[in-house]
Formats: sequence, C-alpha cells, structure tokens
Amino acid sequence: MSVHSHYQDLKERQQTVSAWKVGGRLATFLKPYWKTVATMWGVQVIGLGMMFVPVDIIGRVVNDITAWEFGRFWIYAVLVVANEVLRFGIGFARALLNVRACGRAEWDMQVKLYDALQRMGLSYHDRESSGQLISRMIMDMRFVGSFFRTVIFTMMEAGIIFLVGMGYLFYKSWVLALWSLLMLPVAGWLIFRFATTARLRFYDVRQQYGDLTNVLSENIAGVQVVRGFAREDDQTRRFEGQVESLIDKLLSAMRVVAWNAPLYAAFITVGLAVTLFIGGNMVLGRPMDKQLLGMVISFFFALRIITMRLSWLGRGVSHAQRAIASADRIFELLDERPEIRDKPDAETLREGPGRVVFENVSFGYSGDSTVLTDVDLTVEPGQMVALVGRTGSGKSTLVSLLPRFYDVTRGRVVIDGQDVRDVTMNSLRSSIGLVFQDSFLFSRSVAENIAYANPDADMQQIIRTAEAARAHDFVQNLPSGYDTVIGERGVTLSGGQRQRLTIARALMKDPRILILDDSTSSVDPTTEREIHEAMMHLAKYRTTFVIAHRLSTVRRADLIVVLEDGHIAEMGSHDELMEQGGLYRTICDLQFGLAGGPAAIRDDTEMLAADEEEVEEETFADEEPID
Repeated sequence: MSVHSHYQDLKERQQTVSAWKVGGRLATFLKPYWKTVATMWGVQVIGLGMMFVPVDIIGRVVNDITAWEFGRFWIYAVLVVANEVLRFGIGFARALLNVRACGRAEWDMQVKLYDALQRMGLSYHDRESSGQLISRMIMDMRFVGSFFRTVIFTMMEAGIIFLVGMGYLFYKSWVLALWSLLMLPVAGWLIFRFATTARLRFYDVRQQYGDLTNVLSENIAGVQVVRGFAREDDQTRRFEGQVESLIDKLLSAMRVVAWNAPLYAAFITVGLAVTLFIGGNMVLGRPMDKQLLGMVISFFFALRIITMRLSWLGRGVSHAQRAIASADRIFELLDERPEIRDKPDAETLREGPGRVVFENVSFGYSGDSTVLTDVDLTVEPGQMVALVGRTGSGKSTLVSLLPRFYDVTRGRVVIDGQDVRDVTMNSLRSSIGLVFQDSFLFSRSVAENIAYANPDADMQQIIRTAEAARAHDFVQNLPSGYDTVIGERGVTLSGGQRQRLTIARALMKDPRILILDDSTSSVDPTTEREIHEAMMHLAKYRTTFVIAHRLSTVRRADLIVVLEDGHIAEMGSHDELMEQGGLYRTICDLQFGLAGGPAAIRDDTEMLAADEEEVEEETFADEEPID
C-alpha cells in the first residue's frame, strides 16, 4: 500500500467514524478506576448542588429586607461561609481524585500506544512517517489528556448543573422554568451541527501537525546533509510552507468555533432575557406577594449559573472535538493489526546448533513487486555465508527474513527444523545477533548500550565483551569511561567507535545466528582492521550471514552466495567461483579490483592472513564451540 492511498483510507475513516463511539471508547480507559471515578462524581454532585445555596439565600435576604425582618441575617452569613468552606474541601478532594483516576487513564493509553508502536512490523514504519508517529505520541496524547482531565468533566458538570438547577427552578416556579427551556432545542441543534463540523476540521489540523513534525525531524536527523549541500534556505521554505498550511487548516477550524460558540451563547442569553422579562411582569402584577420578588431574584441567579455552565459547554464541545480527532488518530494506530505477529499456538524456538534453510523463498514489499524469487539455500551450523551482489540484488532483504522483519510471500525460512513463523518472535530474535551498517546507539551510557541485549550483565562481562570487540581501549579514554553518556545516535563518537560498540552489543547477546554488514568504508585503515578483527571474533562458532564488502571477508567465508535480481546466480567458494569466471568474478574485478587495483587485493590478502593467525590464537574465555 502506498503512503498516499494509506492517507486516503485514514481520511475516509475519520469522515465516517462516530464521535460518540470514539468518546465512549476513550471512556473505557477509566473503567479500571471506576470506584475512584464514582467517588469523585458523588463528591462533585454534592459540590455542584451547593452552588445553589447562596442563590437561595439571596432570595431569602431580599424577602426579609422587603418585610423589614433582619434577625436572620447572621444565620445567612454563617451558612454562606460554611457552604464555601465545604465547597473548597469538596473541590480539593475532587481534584486529587481526578488526577488519580484520569491521570492514570491517560498514562495507560499512552503506554498502550507506545507498546502498539513497538510491535508494528517494519512495513508499517515504511509507510508511516516518523513525524506523524511522534505527533500522535506527543501532540495527540496532549489533547486526549485534556479530554480525560478537563473536557469530560466540563461537559458532565454542565449536565449535572442543568439537571440539579432545573430541579431547583421547577421547585421555585414551574411556569418560569418552562419559559427558560424555550431556546434549549435550538441550542442543542447548534451543538450537534458544530460538533460534527469541528471534528473533521480538527482532524485535518492534527494531520498537518504530523506533517510539520516530520519535516522538523527529517531536518534535524539530516542536518549534515542539509549543511553539506547548502540547502538551509530550501529547508526553511519547506518548513514555512508546512506552517502556512497548518495555519490555514487551524483558521478553518477556528472559524467554525468562532461562529458557532457565540451563536450558541446568544440563544442561551435570549432564553435568560425572556425569563427575566416574564418574571419582572409577574412581580409587577402581584405587588402584594411579599415572597415573589425574592423568588424571582433567586430564580434569575440560578438560571444565570445554569446558562453560564451551558455556555461553557460550547467551549467544551470545541475542546472535545479536538480530543476526539486526536483520539481517532491514536485509535487508527491501536486498531492496526501488526502484519508480523505470533501465531496463537506459537512455540519457543528450541535450542539448536543454528542450521538455517531457505526453502523456495520469494518475497515482495508490495503485491506488484518481487525482490526475491525462488531462493533455495541451506546453511549448516557454524558456517559463514558471504552474500555478494550488486546494489538492489536482495542481500539485505534476504537476511531481514530471518528475524521476521518481514514474512516471506512464498516458501519458508527454517531454523533448526522450525519454521520461523511457527515460533515466538521473542525467542526467535533473542537467538539472532545483528550488526548493521547504520551503527545506531541510544542516548545512554556506554555500558548500557553494550548491555542492551542483556541488562543483567555485570561490569566484568561488559568489559570482557568490549575487549573482544576491540572497544575497551577507546572506552577507557572517554571522560567517564563506561559511564560516559553517548549523544543521540552516538554522534559524540567516531564511526569506527560506534561500529565497535554495536559489535560488542551483539556479542553480549551470545546469539546462535549472526547477521553482519561488513561495511567499513567510512573509517581509516587501522580502524577498519580492528573492526574486521572484532567481526571475525564475533562470527567464531556461530552461523553467520555477512553482507560482504571486503575481499578478506569473502575469502574467509565457507560459502559465497551471489545474488542477482532477487535470485541466486552463483554459489560456492571463492576459488570455485573465480574459476567459473561468471558474475562473481565480474563483481570482484569491479568491487575489489578497480577500487585499488592489484595493491588493494594484495593488502586485503595480507589482512586475511593476519586475521587468520590472530583468530587461531585468541578465543573468548566464556565461549565454547557449538556442537
């Protein structure tokens, strides 16, 4: 599926999805904390009901003044103070309960979103930009958090105030109460129309936030490329274009808010004015009723409280639609079923020597393209296989099928007699070590990066592993040694240092199968040799797949597999394939010969001899050959 068609599917979804359904689904995250929520709302109902106590007292004071009765004023004063003290306590308790329930619900949702993102296959990340994913994790969760903490309670408070307040109004005067409801149907229709339109507009705003974040993250990640090609002005114009688009979409959404919210408040105010007019006429028409003036004043102030909360409802609906639009984007991700997942009856990968078989394997990233075709390959335990081929021949794709970064389109991949699709991904990937060309390191200490695959490793194990990976010497020279915190992507280290740390990380895993990218083009010859030695140590006694870039690596391999256009063109040892004079010899002449002529081949051969001597002399203290 293309990125464009995927975006169109999301647009169609948000146009048909029910806001009530999304809101209800959000509310399910509060279910584990229903007792806290119930207690909070029980307390809140009492607090909201107490809002009408001062209103009723004002009416009584007015009636006492008109009757020249002043003896109860001190009682009214005590009641008002006591009422406000209790309301403060109730408000404090509600705020604590709110954080306890809603804060945890928000956290649960964010953790679930992060977990879902971690479990998505690489094909999902291929079509989703990092900016959109970051936007969902941060911006969308921010609006959803406001839904839990504020919006849902603003709207429910308005509902409770309306019900409690209308009960009080009907108690005071059912005639005035009916008149006060005159504008309610119109206001309700406005809210419904406003909510539907606003949600669609705010969805577009959230999408544009994601596009803007993507431009920003790309620029930060590729800052060296931008500087190197002097494209700062172009990147700035691109960012400005995304900002302009965001402003346009935000203005479109806010026009809906700016038109509907005041209109809604106006209709509410009309109802208030009508009630005041009729109540005033009632007082003028019944001058002998000494209790009527106080009743009308209490009624008016109570109605004012209700209309004020209902006017807040308009703003609450605006914020709710922002949250619903953001929640829908989050649920899109949560509803996405990972293409690569464990079967219900998946087994643990059994212990074994590391025999790998590709049986008639074909694969394509999309339905209309094929990257690998009918690949048959058997690798015996402990063998080193060098994958050789031109760019785009399928080398990286082939090894990506082993840890199930992708699933085969046809055929199967078998490890020690088990189809990789029949075992749990955790046990499968725990048995495979990876050292890629992109030496990614986390923004953590050196020790934490090395022990990433084995967090329980002690410092002695970490140091021993670093020594084997030829990393110990330079780590000791860092400001804080193994406690030195590495910058994002390891940018405080050289390319060779980063690669040796990734080798140490893979070695700490002690895998039965190893996948190596033997690319060292970005380092100097001395560092290149050190990295190569570390790789050879790492591959010792393990079934190893090497995406080969060096003649010394290729010649050391037990089996060389030459890929061309997604199928195996040739297979054999270095000498056998050179004698055949086919594609492999052509690649060797181009890749290993022309790059440095005969001298390059001679230097590589000398390195190979030196490596073989050193590998024979050194072994890992804690490592035994695989039976």
